[in-house]
Amino acid sequence: MPVRFLTILGFVLIAVGSVSQASANWFCDFCDDVARDIKRRQCWPDPFVYPDRVATRMPFATMVNNGWRRQNMLGKFHFEPNTGNLNEAGRRKVRWILVSGPAQHRFVYVHIADTNEETAARIAAVEQLAHKITPNDVPPVLSTSISDQGWPADQVDLIGRKFRSSTPDPRLPEISNTGSGMTSGE
Repeated sequence: MPVRFLTILGFVLIAVGSVSQASANWFCDFCDDVARDIKRRQCWPDPFVYPDRVATRMPFATMVNNGWRRQNMLGKFHFEPNTGNLNEAGRRKVRWILVSGPAQHRFVYVHIADTNEETAARIAAVEQLAHKITPNDVPPVLSTSISDQGWPADQVDLIGRKFRSSTPDPRLPEISNTGSGMTSGE
């Protein structure tokens, strides 16, 4: 057995020693690959955690951006029906976006109208008001096609007023004498 092992080892050493330098690079490459794979296994899973975290958070960033786009969108209820000029609710919303909204989300979105001319008139009205409010730092005014769900301000106000008018007057509960020795007059 030792003779056979020594014979095989001798043939391997002769074969490795007799190959040229160009074909001997495969052995160095193999050793480098083994060393690299060992190091990769030792630090696993750290190299893969960070790309996974980024991929997991990306949908949330998209949701946040879509939420701000809807928050900063002016719909048909913010404009006069035929002229495309801003009504009072639209002017207040543009002012809030430009003054009170977070700086990184100060984009104004205008819902597209039935015609391109009406959409252009709406955008021009918003840009004109934005230039009056912040002459040096006018944010971009963009058109969007997301749905403009909402109600006219006068309907919302009417519902709020009716709710407040139907609220009963506050009153304290009556004191009852349960035989504990206390009366309401003492």
